[in-house]
Parts: sequence; C-alpha cells; structure tokens
Amino acid sequence: KQEQLFGDIAKDYSKKLYDESKKDNGKDNGKNKINQIRSFYEKVIELQEKSEGMSDEQYKREIFPFVVMLKSKAAYAQTRSLVSNTFVKMINQCVDEATTAKKMQNFKYFFEAVIGFYPKK
Repeated sequence: KQEQLFGDIAKDYSKKLYDESKKDNGKDNGKNKINQIRSFYEKVIELQEKSEGMSDEQYKREIFPFVVMLKSKAAYAQTRSLVSNTFVKMINQCVDEATTAKKMQNFKYFFEAVIGFYPKK
C-alpha cells in the first residue's frame, strides 16, 4: 500500500494539482504554484522533525495540534485563491491520518513524492 501511496497516488495528486493550476485556456491561474505547495511542505518537514523520537502520547500532546492547524492554513490559502480544493482535500486527508509520529513521517514522505511528481515548467 505504501508503494502506491508514494507512487501512483502521489503522482495522481500531482497531476490534479497541476491541472487545477491552469485556466481553461492553459494559462496559470495563480493556484497551486510550486512555491505555495513547498511552503506547506516545509511546515510538514518542521513538524515531522520535531516529532522524531517522541512517543505517540507525547506527539499527540505536543505536535499533533499544530499538524491539525495545517487544515485551517490550507482553508485560508484557498480563500485567497492560492490553492485548489484538491490541495485542501489532500492536506485534510493527510492530517486526519497523521495521528502518530510514524504516520507523520508517512505524511512527509507522501508530500515529498507529490512534489517530486509535480510537473516542471
């Protein structure tokens, strides 16, 4: 399942995010720019690094509330037309899954794969 998560599933999300960054005429619409996506990824890296070596209980208490905050940050970015609905959905699903330090690491790896598959201009 992880190979699909870091492979086909990440690739599909990348394609959707890229496709949603274009208007009907194929020009950039300002959503899902790689810099905006990387900004979220950097926060995920920061939180994952802080969670290393923590027990699940300690992670839930000290890190997970800030992971949950990524949902509000994504929603806010969407109101500013910086990210698409698919990006918000992806963040929400990942946050919902990242309930332990190990799962937070998988969130980071998944996000890394999404960025890796994101088409370069």
